[in-house]
Amino acid sequence: MRVTTILLLFGLATIVGVSAWAQHAHQGQGTNRETTIVGEVIDPVCYLSHGSTGRAHRRCAEYCVQQGIPLAILEEKTGRVYLSLPVDHSNPNAKLRGFIAEKVKVTGVIYSKGGLTGIHVKRVERAGT
Repeated sequence: MRVTTILLLFGLATIVGVSAWAQHAHQGQGTNRETTIVGEVIDPVCYLSHGSTGRAHRRCAEYCVQQGIPLAILEEKTGRVYLSLPVDHSNPNAKLRGFIAEKVKVTGVIYSKGGLTGIHVKRVERAGT
């Protein structure tokens, strides 16, 4: 009886744990509402390590994307950097790849935790200069 009770409790704990894990990305620190930001699509590694932005850095940023580095948006108004987050488990660069080093208007859900901020990109379009 005691072993059966322990096994049942262990099984229940496992089910609850797996259920909570499966929903982690959708109940995190997101705003749960769409927000629009305007800024430049950047390669965050080169931006953080040596301040690279703009069209002169485009070719390097394209190479970084080929190496698997996720793109980000450097918000024009605040200077805040938003990593492209694939919370739907898609490619984080798919929607931004064609806009590297360009000014864009991005709409999506913002997530923030532990000093890191990102956006699940839903729509992107070129913004006026």
